[in-house]
Amino acid sequence: MLSNIPIDSNITIVLILAVGFAFASILGYLSQQAKFSPILGYLLAGYLIGPYSPGFVADLTISEELAEIGVILMMFGVGLHFKWQELMKVKNIAIPGAFIQTLIASLAGIVLIYERGWSLEAGIVIGLSIGVASTVVMVRLLSDNKLLATPQGHIAVGWLLVEDLITVVALLLLPVIALSASQEAVPFQDMAISIAVALIKCAALILLMAVAGLKIVSFIVFKVAQTRSQELFTLTILALIFVIATGSALLFGVSIALGAFIAGMAIGQTEMRHQASANSLPLKDAFAVVFFLSVGMLFNPHAIGAHYPLFIGILAIILIVKPVTAFLIVLFMRHPLNVGLTVAVALAQIGEFSFILSEQAMHLRIIPDEGYDMIVACGLISIALNPFLFKASMLLKNYLKKRSGKLSPKNESALLNDKYWAIVVGFGPIGQAVAAALEQMGYQTVIIDSNVNTITRLRRENKEALYGDASVQHILEAAHIDQAQLLVITLPEVSIAYDTIKIAKQLNPLLKVLTRVNYVSDQEQLKDLGVTIICGEEEAKEAFINTIWTMPEYIPTPYAK
Repeated sequence: MLSNIPIDSNITIVLILAVGFAFASILGYLSQQAKFSPILGYLLAGYLIGPYSPGFVADLTISEELAEIGVILMMFGVGLHFKWQELMKVKNIAIPGAFIQTLIASLAGIVLIYERGWSLEAGIVIGLSIGVASTVVMVRLLSDNKLLATPQGHIAVGWLLVEDLITVVALLLLPVIALSASQEAVPFQDMAISIAVALIKCAALILLMAVAGLKIVSFIVFKVAQTRSQELFTLTILALIFVIATGSALLFGVSIALGAFIAGMAIGQTEMRHQASANSLPLKDAFAVVFFLSVGMLFNPHAIGAHYPLFIGILAIILIVKPVTAFLIVLFMRHPLNVGLTVAVALAQIGEFSFILSEQAMHLRIIPDEGYDMIVACGLISIALNPFLFKASMLLKNYLKKRSGKLSPKNESALLNDKYWAIVVGFGPIGQAVAAALEQMGYQTVIIDSNVNTITRLRRENKEALYGDASVQHILEAAHIDQAQLLVITLPEVSIAYDTIKIAKQLNPLLKVLTRVNYVSDQEQLKDLGVTIICGEEEAKEAFINTIWTMPEYIPTPYAK
């Protein structure tokens, strides 16, 4: 067996990554093919290389150290994509709904845990852990069912943003909860002072980042973006993440995870946020897999049999109490039945935040190892069942629709606004002329360009513009390529055009694409992509505009004023 082979310590990390990634890729692929979240495969892969399964056993200490990087990058991603604007659009239901649902789930968890004879602090942490859903699982579920851009999708995402904030506060207070859970009696006054100090430190950190940190971060990222060096840009983003995260922990006493979240929020306020997300995404995904592997490695399935009533109780809270509470809240807020069903089922699972919170609580000795095992086991099952629950809810929704006719109209998805949506890649002289013509024709236009000065100027003029590389899927998604009718590529580089068109067509097969090439020979690379090709630099401006004018099926009416 591999576990009996002597391993040189110098290659231990490489071996862990080699075996871990191999198992994760295989099981992640199988999970994806079976219509599950790939997270399920990663967790199972971790179990297979952990101490509670036969065969190769990875070094748990090194795995946990690598997983810390995954936690930092995941928390950075949450902060980067945290948008107050999206939350404010659905604040009337998302904020009270998330607080009430988390409170009820937490109270149910506290009662369940306390009856088992565990501490009140353990009940609070486990209750909060099962009260928050997985962002990755929810977004994937809504995207696969074309619901992310619908009203119920917006409510579910806003709801989850509030849950994320609650969990961030819980991470901040974990050391205080650990102090309360210690064997020594802690006076209430001292406990209140500890909580107040923790909150004041966090508030001071946020204030410092808002007043000075944001300006410094924006200045650094802007200057590096002007170099147009993607390598240097990526390095700078990673440096800022880790410097802010560790600096926050050392100077303000908050967790590194919370520092990474604040770093993400700071960079998320800059014009370069989409490219920052795209550049950090591969590294974040890789180390997120390591994190889920480490979670699976700590999972002891024998604990389920030893604590079977607790396992059933926690699973019931996740799959019954949480969704039923969310469903009733949505209906009480006078939203349609289909919105309630979608939000309820989307929240009927737990994931990465639950694992982060419970794992750190276990290391602080707030919850016993068995409590962590229950969280992981219930996470595995809820992630696995979530797609089936959603399909069942869709069948129920269709049945109720036939019976009552009280649901929303059949066509739930809609364009971003009443105008047609066009994306222009490149804002040189040709791109400027094309964008102006499109706007005259009635298109809502978004510009993608790698010149940060251009994007900053356009944003100041209140125009839709994104800094970044259009051949990166994340950038196209940020430009809402799935809802666009027209993509115009004015850049001369055929390799960029090829990659951009290929990704765009995968995301929106009905998309009409116009692209420019400088040489007739370049057409060979693009001819099979189903696009309209315009050759030459001199005539490109007029050719683009004339071609657009001859596509009445894509042109709003009236054509021009």
